[in-house]
Amino acid sequence: MRLFGLFMVIFIMWIMIMIVSYFLVFIIGPLHISLFNNTTDRLISSIVKATLAIGLVVVLILLLGNLKTKYLQKTLQRN
Repeated sequence: MRLFGLFMVIFIMWIMIMIVSYFLVFIIGPLHISLFNNTTDRLISSIVKATLAIGLVVVLILLLGNLKTKYLQKTLQRN
């Protein structure tokens, strides 16, 4: 039971990764933006998708780093 906290952190990290992956594949992937009804719509749609994906990955990295820091502080204070 000493490693239960570590297992929970790993489990929460995997859940967060799966949620972000699901969002990227099933929500952002099929997203289509139609503004001008010509070929520039594909470019605009791709730029919006890339921006959303990069932003989401940056947020995920920040949240995972924050979770790791909280776990390490809790673990080091206990010892």
